[in-house]
Amino acid sequence: MRRFDGLLLNLLLLGASIGFVLLLGEGMLRLVGYRAIYEVYSKPTAFWSHDPVLGWSHPPRAEGEYVGPRPWPIEFRASISINRHGLRGPEVKPLARGGARALVPGDSVVAGFEVPYEQTFTALLQGMLSDRLGREVQVLNAGVRGYGTDQSYLYYRERGRAFEPDVVVLFHSGNDLTDNVKLHEMRRPLGKPAFALRPDGSLELMGYPVPHYPPCSEYRISRAGEVERADGAFRRLMCAAQMALFDRSALFSFVTILVPWDHQVLLSLYRLGAPPRQSIKARPEQGAEGSYRVDLTLALMERLAREVEADGAQLLVTGERQRFAVLGAERLAERGVRVFELGSLDSEGQVATRWKHDRHYNAGGHRIVAETLAPPIESLLRQGRFTQASPASDG
Repeated sequence: MRRFDGLLLNLLLLGASIGFVLLLGEGMLRLVGYRAIYEVYSKPTAFWSHDPVLGWSHPPRAEGEYVGPRPWPIEFRASISINRHGLRGPEVKPLARGGARALVPGDSVVAGFEVPYEQTFTALLQGMLSDRLGREVQVLNAGVRGYGTDQSYLYYRERGRAFEPDVVVLFHSGNDLTDNVKLHEMRRPLGKPAFALRPDGSLELMGYPVPHYPPCSEYRISRAGEVERADGAFRRLMCAAQMALFDRSALFSFVTILVPWDHQVLLSLYRLGAPPRQSIKARPEQGAEGSYRVDLTLALMERLAREVEADGAQLLVTGERQRFAVLGAERLAERGVRVFELGSLDSEGQVATRWKHDRHYNAGGHRIVAETLAPPIESLLRQGRFTQASPASDG
């Protein structure tokens, strides 16, 4: 018994000693200027705020610097400016007589926070289309990081249509299929609404108005159309520990910079507290869950197409070809949804289109996307209406 008591005492002393050394190291590093990841990277509250309709959105007139990718190493720093409508870019002005307008909803690929606004494909498209058509064309960047197809559809339904666009260009990303069933993702400060696809093909909005969720929780909509929790006690504990260690410890930041970590290993450690990401790489018929998510995404795009067309505009769904391998461009065409697939931006011998440790487009990638999308959007604008004036453009 005495031996056990002695061992326990030694363990407690060892733990206390380690804790003291770690606290001492933390204090010394902060004195010499090292900071925690949370203090180096952009604060979420700078660019996103709770939105009871969409989950989160850009605060009007927000400004700041976006730093990433998270975690290390830092590869980009871009100045971000949000206009009074919550869109990235300059203020929306009334259209010149005979002008046209394109609205581009989507996620981080569209928002392009990794590059200056002038280098985003939406800004480049505006100049290209204006030159091609010989008249003013406004291209509005309605992308918001983390948005799924559901949020893009809700954005158009609730706010985007007020701009009276002639063309709506929805960018489909690979993570949309999983985002469309999520109500809250572990470590995210904000939750979102989601649609449940019912057996009769109808869509029912769930989790609306959007409540506030605990940061260390994950909720989603099941195939049965019910809210379910996807995390567990262990992952909640790991999440809380990681948010304290990864995000707020200067000592941990110092170690991650000092040690030549493989980036994928570091990224895996950073996401250890979150449930594993469920990628859908096979055809939907090979899994009921994958099939449901595909059907839900198809239904959302079809609903968006109908509402856009009812407003007298045209919808174009785009994205990289491999992203449509699961969704099925032919299935969208059967539903009357127009699709334009981008070729692979990672072809051998091509200029670098993405950041080394981040899958988002760099300036070269944005330019290629703009050059590729300009012809089909030009064609749609020539076929469709051209507004003489837009009464909602400055409202």
